[in-house]
Amino acid sequence: MTRISDVFEQLAEGCDFYICLGNFLDEFYGSNQTARAEMIQAEPPSVRVPKEYKAFLAAAVHKLANDYGLDVPAWTFKKDYYLLEKPFFDCQAKGKLRLLFMYKSPLEFKHRNVFVDENVLVRV
Repeated sequence: MTRISDVFEQLAEGCDFYICLGNFLDEFYGSNQTARAEMIQAEPPSVRVPKEYKAFLAAAVHKLANDYGLDVPAWTFKKDYYLLEKPFFDCQAKGKLRLLFMYKSPLEFKHRNVFVDENVLVRV
């Protein structure tokens, strides 16, 4: 079972962010409630991961927990998982796309100053 902490470790080793996130989401969606809770509860290790990715992943875990009726892990509310200085726009968004992301971003992402498409966690 892949845990969110594994995603942090994979990123620290140089794995592509979107591949790591996608693999995690695929496994999360295919798991039962007990496994889903286990996958997100433990705080990730302190590894070298860009602040934007830390905030993004905390927002993703927060949203997944809310969407699936799981307890939101306390670690997601720690200062290390927020962007306080400068917002992050997914896809290196510019111009009007930024405005769209600011409008459409799920609250769990906006809360951390991370702006994404509303379907950012959807897998097909």
